[in-house]
Amino acid sequence: MVLKNSKKEFKSKDVRVKGYYTIIIFLLLIFLDRITKMWATSLNSNKDYGIIAFTYTVNTGAGFSILQNMNILLIIISAAVLVAIIYYHKYVPKFSLITIISGITGNLLDRIFYGAVIDFINFKFWPIFNIADSLIFIGVIYWIIILFKEEKQSHKESKLISHHPKKLAKNHSNNLNKKVKKVTKKIIKN
Repeated sequence: MVLKNSKKEFKSKDVRVKGYYTIIIFLLLIFLDRITKMWATSLNSNKDYGIIAFTYTVNTGAGFSILQNMNILLIIISAAVLVAIIYYHKYVPKFSLITIISGITGNLLDRIFYGAVIDFINFKFWPIFNIADSLIFIGVIYWIIILFKEEKQSHKESKLISHHPKKLAKNHSNNLNKKVKKVTKKIIKN
């Protein structure tokens, strides 16, 4: 499926986080990642709790242990992706932006300071991972869900245009009237 509006700014019913809260959440997620990795390095042995275990390991590669021992390349790729996401932040849902940037930064710090990523969460049927990996995964999945919802909405609107142009015009007119009333109220208050 090709998404028609892939350059669309996300102003939908996305999780809204404004101003310094974004920075605070980012720092808290980085702190959570760092503190859990510090805890993982102190593990003397595996902590097995049935379905989940905590197993300290280092990964010199990327996800699923690909690109082993290519730390410089992975630092460059991570930094490039980080810069690209920040540059195109208007096109990324805010929740995805915060989680993905936090995850990339957490693993990038490991690569820079330790030469490998610290992993410790072990579900036994899946490769061992960490909090930063989880943040990236959650952010990407959320972004995909939002893209599909936006595409579905766009598809509904295109059907509405082709079948009911008068109904669509009325909906847009009502939305415009609501916005004008809202702005007028703000002006009157000031």
